[in-house]
Amino acid sequence: MTLKKAYKTLIITIILMMLTIIFYALDVSKLALQWGMVGFVISAVLSIFSIVLSIHSTKHEREILKVNFFNRRRFEILDWFTFLSVSLMAIFIIFMFIVLPSDVKHSSMMPTLQEGERILIYHFNYEPEVEDIIILKMTKENYDLVPNSMYIERDRHGNIIRIHDVIYFVKRLKAAPGDLIEFVNYNILKEQYEISINGEVILTPQNEPYYVLQNQREIIELSLEQGILKDGLYLAFGDNANGYLSYPASFDSRSFGAVLEEDIVGKAIYKLWPVGRVE
Repeated sequence: MTLKKAYKTLIITIILMMLTIIFYALDVSKLALQWGMVGFVISAVLSIFSIVLSIHSTKHEREILKVNFFNRRRFEILDWFTFLSVSLMAIFIIFMFIVLPSDVKHSSMMPTLQEGERILIYHFNYEPEVEDIIILKMTKENYDLVPNSMYIERDRHGNIIRIHDVIYFVKRLKAAPGDLIEFVNYNILKEQYEISINGEVILTPQNEPYYVLQNQREIIELSLEQGILKDGLYLAFGDNANGYLSYPASFDSRSFGAVLEEDIVGKAIYKLWPVGRVE
């Protein structure tokens, strides 16, 4: 690495650090990725260390060339090490503030999203919009109707691996603050309703209505005022509305109620595997 290149890399490192500070101060993402910040800080420290060492080595190049093979190769090693460190800083910035790859771990969005698929989540200054496939941050404090069992992660043998304080759901946003929510087309035999939003019965992409039982209606009505969805609250449902194949119906706003705007952290924009758009 030449002295000029080392100083250019130092400037890039400082710019990336300043950009991270600005994004963090502006709170452009609702995802609090602690591992991302830790990774960024480690990468930044390693980058600055390798740059400083490169500058020092370049200024003493004649002395270094007289010693062993490893020291003579240190310029190439430091060059690659610096490149990797700066690249990791950029990657961590992208993950922390713009887009993040993730796995689909539940069946609530079937057949739109299958278990095990990889999706790309956009979360930079995200503003919720109806029909977006959103990512919800769920905690016991905000959603006491979510059973404790959902916070427990188990292996394939049923053994507990860890207990989470925060879990994430993937759902489709169907209603925003100010929308009129009504329960219509009551089926007396099955004792269930369909959901109407602003005068239209909502359907899944497969044209299937969302059926609501009386107790589920009461849960949703807690977030309504004269039938209108209160400020800061949204309704989100899974595309697997009432059961898909052998999979149970989606656990969604019919069961845990409306979601807070602050807990809508982003939206799924693309499928990484298999590759395809998310609609």
